[in-house]
Amino acid sequence: MTDTVTFTVTDGVATIAMNRPERRNSFTFEMADGLLDSLERAENDPAVRAVILTSTGAHWGVGRDNADTAPPPYPPGDHLTGRTSLLRYTRLVHFMYDMNTPTVAEIRGGCAGAHMSFALGCDFRYADTTAVLSTAFVKVAFAGDLGASWHLTRLVGTARAKELMLLSPKLRGREIAEYGLVNAVLPPEELSAKVRATAAQLAALSPTAVACTRRNLLAAQTLSLGDYLPLEAETFAQCAASPDSEEARLAFLEKRAPRFVTS
Repeated sequence: MTDTVTFTVTDGVATIAMNRPERRNSFTFEMADGLLDSLERAENDPAVRAVILTSTGAHWGVGRDNADTAPPPYPPGDHLTGRTSLLRYTRLVHFMYDMNTPTVAEIRGGCAGAHMSFALGCDFRYADTTAVLSTAFVKVAFAGDLGASWHLTRLVGTARAKELMLLSPKLRGREIAEYGLVNAVLPPEELSAKVRATAAQLAALSPTAVACTRRNLLAAQTLSLGDYLPLEAETFAQCAASPDSEEARLAFLEKRAPRFVTS
């Protein structure tokens, strides 16, 4: 863990915060490593049922820190070194994609470049009315990183993904929701409560069912129906065989909320 990322756990919810407010939470290798370490810590703790990804200060994050140049991550004329540097970041994207634990992003202020890509990798995204989202890559002569085009194409479709990646509009307020980039846009004073309520709702669910549902949803993006249905049958059977299924049945019969025990 580094000072650029903080980690806390309360009532089954891990809160991971990017912590470079003096640099508008711009990305460095240290921050990327800290985020990956924190996500691994949450995923490997059976007491953690949901993760909130947030930030300190006024901004979610404004992309890579251009002052982080010792050594330079992308040396002019040396694309192999640049590729190696970027692959260090992509481990973060892969891990978040494969996690069993659901993630909820709390977005305020600037959300640009790599930070927008990072937000798109979360399962749920909530923004407040101060949020400004932009891919920003082409404007600084880059093609995008951390899965930007991959996520956008699936979230908003090819036409809008081209618009967002090539023209880099700055989206605010209602526009962010209209483009389908977040689940909701809320007043600043309501954002944290909504994020925490969503995380608490996820944390109260069967962790087996949540993990299997995430697997189904991810597989549905790439598999044919014929290939998908056996996976769905497998995850359903896995849920049915788990102690969570019996607890849910008893809770229904006893007209109470289920109590899923940490394994």
